[in-house]
Amino acid sequence: MKKSIFLFLTVCLFSVAAQAQQVKFGVKGGLNVAKMTNLTNSKTRASIYVGGFARVGLNEQWSVQPELVYSGQGFVFDPPIFDKTTVAVNYINLPIMAQYHIIPEFYLEAGPQIGFKVAAKTKYDGNTHDVGDAYKGVDFGLGAGLGYDFDFGLGVNARYNFGLTHAGETDEKHANSVAQFGVTYTFGNFRIKK
Repeated sequence: MKKSIFLFLTVCLFSVAAQAQQVKFGVKGGLNVAKMTNLTNSKTRASIYVGGFARVGLNEQWSVQPELVYSGQGFVFDPPIFDKTTVAVNYINLPIMAQYHIIPEFYLEAGPQIGFKVAAKTKYDGNTHDVGDAYKGVDFGLGAGLGYDFDFGLGVNARYNFGLTHAGETDEKHANSVAQFGVTYTFGNFRIKK
């Protein structure tokens, strides 16, 4: 099922790219503020994300942006009795964002995301332990955000990603919840052609 969804998204991406007016490439990075939903005594974990993207211009207003992003996620467990424990669950995420350009510089975006777990560790009392078996290897989610691109290729972007599937291997329903704030740099002319 998961492979079928990923294959479907890949076919859609290539069919959109075949009709594209222009394709530009870029890099992105910034701050993640992540947590898992439905966890008592949990707080957000700050980490980073970094990756690259291709912006596929379809017309004046619309573009599609597939990305490949390393994303530090997880949460901080901070009960009143015990010491704080940091749970780092890191992913390679592949979002495909549809972008609507209100003006050439400013856009709104939304789209699906598939994430592949690369590591899961806890840090407690100075000791680090691997907990990879406690979290699923694949995570599905949706993202929505906005961004602004300056004339010289630099841009700013904010996005919220929320998980659609349970991140853990237990019966408890915990999903990823990640707010991202960062910068982008698009090589060449970033604007959609008129």
